[in-house]
Amino acid sequence: MKRYKRGDIIKVNLGFNVGNELGGLHYCVVINKFDNLSYGTLNVVPLSSIKPNKKYSRYDLILNDELYSLLHKKFDKQYQKIKEELQETLEINSHDENSIETSRNLSFELNYLQKLLLEIKKMKEGSIARITQITTISKQRIYNPKNTNDILSGIKLSNKSMDLIDKQIIKLYTK
Repeated sequence: MKRYKRGDIIKVNLGFNVGNELGGLHYCVVINKFDNLSYGTLNVVPLSSIKPNKKYSRYDLILNDELYSLLHKKFDKQYQKIKEELQETLEINSHDENSIETSRNLSFELNYLQKLLLEIKKMKEGSIARITQITTISKQRIYNPKNTNDILSGIKLSNKSMDLIDKQIIKLYTK
């Protein structure tokens, strides 16, 4: 199991939905203040794509394209890194043993980059935090990230967005 932090974006299988519950694979934002490797559950707010002409609860929070932008920035950073490594590799003799190992690493990184691009293509640009769907999940439901090499590893909502989520939770559940 991985330790998750408040604001981390994870992809979760929410299971079979009943009525208006969200089900299936969804991005979620972790709202736990603390997590431990031994904890088997997390509290999350599911995310959904903004759909035109759909009415949302006044407690749902529009995140606009923050998640999309975060993934795009990660893609751009990885792409630039691979591009630089490839240029260095091409400048070195291609029969060099180190060059062969570097080529293998680049192949692995290109595969990672393709997965990241596929994840971005699946997304819509606008996201909404479904505060009314806040739930506790087993960590076994987490699809991604399970380790530090996964696509969503390091993707985290801004403190500003997390503060807005906190305010909506307070409005809905406490005051």
